[in-house]
Amino acid sequence: MRIDLLSHPELSELARPYGLRVQDVEADADDAPASIRHSIERVGDVLHLVVDHSYFTARRSKFEICDDEGDRAAVRILQAVQSAVIELQTETFRKLASVNSAVINSLDENEIVHNVLREVMNVLPHCDAGVFRLFDEESGYLVPVSHEGLSEDYTHYRLQPNESVSGEVFTTGRPALHNGRQNIIDAHRVMRPESQSFMERSQIANALLCVPVVVEGKCLGTLTTLSFSQDGAFSAFDRTVLESLAAQIAVAYQRSLAYKNAVETSRRLEQMRSDLARKNAELDRAVELHEALLRIFSTGDGLMEQLRAVSELFHLEFRFENVLGVDYRSPDWTDGDETLCQSVEVAEAPVGHFHFRHSGDSGFHRALFGTLGAFVALDFVRDMSRMDILNARKKAHFEALSTGLESEGRGTHFGFRLDRLHQIFVAPAPRITDQTNTVLSLYKLESDLQQAMTTPNALIFHENEQVVMLVSASTTAALERNLNAVSNVATGLSISIGASEIYDANEHHFNSQDLASQAAEALSRRGRAGLLRYREMGLELLLKGQARQDVLAFAHNILAALVSDPRHRVLRETLLRYVQEGKSVTRSAQALGIHPNTLYQRLQRIEAVTGRNIADASDFTLLSLACQIHAEYLGETTSPESA
Repeated sequence: MRIDLLSHPELSELARPYGLRVQDVEADADDAPASIRHSIERVGDVLHLVVDHSYFTARRSKFEICDDEGDRAAVRILQAVQSAVIELQTETFRKLASVNSAVINSLDENEIVHNVLREVMNVLPHCDAGVFRLFDEESGYLVPVSHEGLSEDYTHYRLQPNESVSGEVFTTGRPALHNGRQNIIDAHRVMRPESQSFMERSQIANALLCVPVVVEGKCLGTLTTLSFSQDGAFSAFDRTVLESLAAQIAVAYQRSLAYKNAVETSRRLEQMRSDLARKNAELDRAVELHEALLRIFSTGDGLMEQLRAVSELFHLEFRFENVLGVDYRSPDWTDGDETLCQSVEVAEAPVGHFHFRHSGDSGFHRALFGTLGAFVALDFVRDMSRMDILNARKKAHFEALSTGLESEGRGTHFGFRLDRLHQIFVAPAPRITDQTNTVLSLYKLESDLQQAMTTPNALIFHENEQVVMLVSASTTAALERNLNAVSNVATGLSISIGASEIYDANEHHFNSQDLASQAAEALSRRGRAGLLRYREMGLELLLKGQARQDVLAFAHNILAALVSDPRHRVLRETLLRYVQEGKSVTRSAQALGIHPNTLYQRLQRIEAVTGRNIADASDFTLLSLACQIHAEYLGETTSPESA
């Protein structure tokens, strides 16, 4: 703080009659007593009076009085100094009491941060600049949140705890008062290189006062004031005033944070109440939705009629499809646009899907189709139970027919009746590890095969993970047409189907099923999709029960270098064609597009490579068998060579 003694009325009155002279000198503010002290010494005709008011001003005043009545003047001088100090204290306390409500009473921490320095400089008008720092726990730095009288880049002057004056004050909780540029420079003992570089580019103040901002034992940051005046200095009284102001600011800032937390808590509670109300509304709507769907699915109209009722009730357009090939489309449904999908699952296995379009009430549609999917899944489980019972009855009926127990009552069971001629097909289900999906794939395969047949007179069931189909017709032509249709669907579905021969005796049902199974197994062993009749198995009749890799190993062993060396590919094709043409040199050479002499030369090379004699019946049988296996299992063919 500063006081102007020369302008004091009492001292002005004493100046002329007593030859009064005044000199202010700096004093150590840290050691100043919290009172006004003085000393008097007379030297000749001059009375020397020293008044120490450094606690309030960081100064001592030296008075020289040239008069015989100097003692009386000294008393008046002391009274004047005391009066000036009291006036200084009164004015300071008045300003402290009227600190702007935007700082002390504000509940907005941002408003407090940006107005605090204005109030500090109002209470301590002799300070030229200031900075308010708060500790950022996330970064670990003291960050300048506001500053006055300093360059803009001061915003980036961040300090660590213990670093520089502010960092030391923050860590120790003790205020720091430094008067004199050199004292301030010496006080910046611990500094990082980047902070040191910033200090060297900045103007050094003549006085610095820094106090901690503490509330409830926790230091929030620091408050620093600076004076750049040539005779600028801070006193112990300034330190007390700034500490008082910092304490008020700390309480106000903490209160603003508490208010902010209370507002945020209130907002969260309100949000929770809003979410609860929304969820209650959704629950009410879900209950209504469940009751509406329950009424629809309580009828026995079948799934298609039930889905149609759902579409009409809720005015929705959607498409449903399941693994059994059931497909429902709302009347106005069109494919092509982007859709959402709701899966229908049974035992965690997807058995169907709903497709619907996005709308404004997507949450309701998700709930609707989720609940609808649950009802459809329950219906599906019931349908599966009925289908399992029906499949068992079909299988029992087949066994009864095979043992000759077919009667008048049984002749029309399941829409099937025995006619004059019969044929059996066997289709193994695709290999699936999940048992639920395997059963579903069998029912789906039954549905696909039923739709592909040209004759509806068929008894279809599954057992041992394969579909069995007994077909009856009055003519061979009808059965042949049906066989071609089944062959086409087998190729399209990439499955292997075996077919028995056409027969007319009922007691051959079991045997024909076994023959069809052998044909299906042979085709599967070849790795081929399509249909194979038992009579077309050929050499496969010798390979029943053999694994595919074992059969191929036999062929590779016989053909040896012809299959392992790429250079002998032409020789392998020549041998295969020679076998296929029944050892006819003319037909073989013509098919290969070469001269008969060339064919003879190749046959000699084949004998040399394989170590087999083509003229020997035993060797040729092995070569012929191996070539046929290689062609059947690997799909290898020959092509004529260009001349």
